[in-house]
Amino acid sequence: MRFPSSFAAVVPRFLAGVACVWAVIARTGLGAAPAPTPPPVDFNRDIRPILSDHCYACHGPDEGKRKGGLRLDRQEDAFRELKSGKHALVAAKPGEGTLVERVLSKDPDEIMPPPKGGKPLSAEQIRLLKQWVAQGAPWKQHWSFVAPDRPPLPTVRDARWPRNDLDRFVLARLEKEGIAPAPEADKATLVRRATLDLTGLPPTIEEVDAFFADRSSDAYEKLVDRLLAAPQYGERMAANWLDLARYADTSGYHFDGVRFLWLWRDWVIDAFNKNKPYDQFTVEQLAGDLLPGATPEQRVATGFVRGNMTNDEGGADPDEYLNKYIVDRVNTLGAVWLGMTVGCAECHDHKYDPLASREFYRFYAFFHNVPEKGLDRIRSDNPPPRLPVPTPEQARKFVEMDFRLKDAEKTVNDRQGELGESQEKWERETNGHAPAPAATNDLVRVVREGEGTGSGEGKPEWTDALPGRALKLAGNGWLDLGPAVAIDRTNAFSYAAWVKIQADGAVLSRMEKAPGYRGFDLLVTDRRLQVHLVDAWPDRALKVKTKEQFPADRWIRVVATHDGTGKAAGLRVYVDGRARDLETERDALAGTLATAEPLRIGARSGEAQFKGMVGDVRFWKRALGEDDVRADLHHAWRPVIGKTGGKRTPEEQEGLDRVYKEVFATEYLRAQVALAKARQAKDASYGGIPTTLVMEEMDPPRDTFVLVRGDFRNKGEKVTAGVPAFLPPLPSGEAPNRLGLARWLVAKNHPLMARVTVNRYWAMFFGNGFVKTINDFGAQGEWPSHPELIDWLAVQFRDGGRISGTRGTHRDVTPWNTRELVRAIVTSATYRQSAAVTPAKLERDRYNRLLSRGPRLRLDAEFIRDNALAVAGLLDRGIGGPSVKPYQPSGIWDGTDARYDQDHGEKLYRRGMYVFWRRSAHYPSFATFDAPNREVCTFLRQRTQTPLQSLVLMNDPVYVEAARALAQRAWKEEPRDPAKRLVRAFRHTLGRMPVPEEIAALRRTHDEQLAGFRADPKAAEALLKIGESPAPKDIPADELAALTAVANVLLNLNETIIR
Repeated sequence: MRFPSSFAAVVPRFLAGVACVWAVIARTGLGAAPAPTPPPVDFNRDIRPILSDHCYACHGPDEGKRKGGLRLDRQEDAFRELKSGKHALVAAKPGEGTLVERVLSKDPDEIMPPPKGGKPLSAEQIRLLKQWVAQGAPWKQHWSFVAPDRPPLPTVRDARWPRNDLDRFVLARLEKEGIAPAPEADKATLVRRATLDLTGLPPTIEEVDAFFADRSSDAYEKLVDRLLAAPQYGERMAANWLDLARYADTSGYHFDGVRFLWLWRDWVIDAFNKNKPYDQFTVEQLAGDLLPGATPEQRVATGFVRGNMTNDEGGADPDEYLNKYIVDRVNTLGAVWLGMTVGCAECHDHKYDPLASREFYRFYAFFHNVPEKGLDRIRSDNPPPRLPVPTPEQARKFVEMDFRLKDAEKTVNDRQGELGESQEKWERETNGHAPAPAATNDLVRVVREGEGTGSGEGKPEWTDALPGRALKLAGNGWLDLGPAVAIDRTNAFSYAAWVKIQADGAVLSRMEKAPGYRGFDLLVTDRRLQVHLVDAWPDRALKVKTKEQFPADRWIRVVATHDGTGKAAGLRVYVDGRARDLETERDALAGTLATAEPLRIGARSGEAQFKGMVGDVRFWKRALGEDDVRADLHHAWRPVIGKTGGKRTPEEQEGLDRVYKEVFATEYLRAQVALAKARQAKDASYGGIPTTLVMEEMDPPRDTFVLVRGDFRNKGEKVTAGVPAFLPPLPSGEAPNRLGLARWLVAKNHPLMARVTVNRYWAMFFGNGFVKTINDFGAQGEWPSHPELIDWLAVQFRDGGRISGTRGTHRDVTPWNTRELVRAIVTSATYRQSAAVTPAKLERDRYNRLLSRGPRLRLDAEFIRDNALAVAGLLDRGIGGPSVKPYQPSGIWDGTDARYDQDHGEKLYRRGMYVFWRRSAHYPSFATFDAPNREVCTFLRQRTQTPLQSLVLMNDPVYVEAARALAQRAWKEEPRDPAKRLVRAFRHTLGRMPVPEEIAALRRTHDEQLAGFRADPKAAEALLKIGESPAPKDIPADELAALTAVANVLLNLNETIIR
């Protein structure tokens, strides 16, 4: 459909009253307590960030950039004696170490960091540094590089507030800071927040009412359990994983061609819905193909690794891009499972973390064994390795086809076993009733022995042969037969001959010399048969040739027929009674074939002299049909069939057996046709099977080298697959391959994986993780806001165990249970707090790092669209399947090597996660709401606020059509009462009941819009035409347009897109 230039242009009165409605529908918050005293100095929390930010660039892990022989990222080096004989750090003596001395220096040549290029320390940082040294400079290993232990649950003063164990950590911190938690949100807020967070969709009016009606103490927990069991839960959880996996429907580089990975997307949804343990979820995506007895589903899972961009540009260097693919996989591994910026070690040792460049390439080696090319040269299908994955319906049909195929194969085998007996019967019948020659009444010429004149150096000789007497041609002679046969363009004709090929040349012809070549011929080239009909070569000529080659030194019966049309489609070439597939090289015959040249056997105007044997040449003045051709073949073999009692030569018997089997064995041939159809049906069905990108291993593996400064052309030291020295080694007995790597990640002693994962899930629901730098748990990463809580959650997630709730309840949780982790978060008192904020609390906890209130976040781009379609009643809730192309402004794909062919029908209303994701031009409304292009792994989306977002909600056909559908829905539910109609529209959108002021504002907007549309019926008509879903005829256009305008206001509210 056509994208409207603006909704305001269609409805010029629309903006009137919107500001009024937005002003009425607003929220406020509650109060807080006084600021706490500062905590004591802690090395990891207070000192390491100072050293990392200000010192590591010159005194950190990167040996190539290290200065003065001083290294401050390792304890043994930081306290070592320097070349000057001094020490940078002297425990408990801040006045003796050069570190504090140089930081405090006023001399520009001595002060550290240096004025040029350095970041000066603040007074507070200097105070912390001095205090730490005075405390004895206690050193700790970086907190995230030590495997977490389960910390004890803290004691809290308000024992009634926590609803489960994690709340104790939050409340302990709040009590320490002197801040009171926010009160619990009202039921309307809770049901909307939980439903949007766990399904990505808004609650229905019926679901809200049911929650309000449930007065039980565990009503909220029951709500959460229902949502966690809904199939939409898997979609919601998968949506975030697609960002991490850089999922897209195109390759990214150059033409950004289409590829197919949606089967992996379906696998992710299914994995979350089945609550696949996170360790298995990890292993199968990184190395499912290497698991013993890997299932197709486990192989599909490895599409995660193949999600990187690929290239097919002709002038690109394949080695360069293969390197890019593997670097991307290492960086993605680092971000998703390690929470580290490993890519900083691609060109040199990491400047802040203990990761050497050599260790980056040991990671690289795990992914360097895929049998893929740097340039795949495939734009319409998946490059290998790929896996065909039939749908359940296709799989059922394959079972049926296999049964039919096996049955057809058995029938062929049975008939083949009967060939000897049936051939004997056929021969007896033939000898008893000799077959008549084909179409004797139209036979115009039979070449007989003794006719014509031999020419050339080696004149042809007649000799005994399989078909009787035949002309032997040595490749240097031919037989002239005079003007024996007249053939022209508009004549139907046929000719036949026995042929034994030994070398190329003309079997028969009546054709002039070059350059015109007027006439006709039957030519052998490269053991293929060619037929020419020519007036003047090549402009007025016809030429066809057989696709298959025919064996040398074996007799074949050749028949060529022409229907008199002068077209290639009117030519047939039969060999041994069967029509053969032809290639047409010229099809422009005009004029005449008439020539004074004689009919020749074995040459063409003295040229193209044939070597082999030719016999029983016949011409007919019509095009023979298949039955005629079979009759000719039967008649031609009659002399051999007549030989009985062992009188046939081996050549004759072999030829007769072959011809009978290929042409005359009716039951056997019928079984062969059935078998061919069964095979063809199965082969054709494979064309409709979707494929997906998967991983495979090469054997032997590629060699891996350190690439000096990251240059793929500059190979350094050879390395093997392995893990960094600062982390635990691969588990005992594990091979150094992707499977070993995956099992290393989920090993109990791994310090990062569980922490990184729970931090990311926390951020999903609260906007920020405990560690704000979600992708960086290294030295440059932020100290966790709740260090004990992140460790407690990590251990609980990794090991499982009992988690306590209120009133003595508890749950026993299995290890790596993602659904239980999510449940613990969203049923916590922390999550259930009101998001309202007072000025005092805003001052103390502006960004909610202390978790003093509930989360308040704008929906992700896809969920904003899903929300609008859902409240409108348009959303297609089908799970999984190929990507779709809904409404999109024209021109977005201009400049790409593709055309955007919009889908129609239900595909327009599928969830946002199924929208076709083109990396070079992704869906524009999603881009406006900060969806990434997914060229690389995205660990946390930005959330911006721009005027363009309001324009999208007001003008995009998706939202305009949704507004109209919402208006229709409200009208049909309340056809008689306009006030109740507004309430229904409001409740569909926000769930809760409106207050009187809100309804009054909406009513004023409605009345203003109604007056305008009654004055301008064409504007109403234009508005109602937006979108492919039909507007009802039984609602007055002006009334529906006015209500549509109100619905559009509702879809534009902050409360609608923020939960």
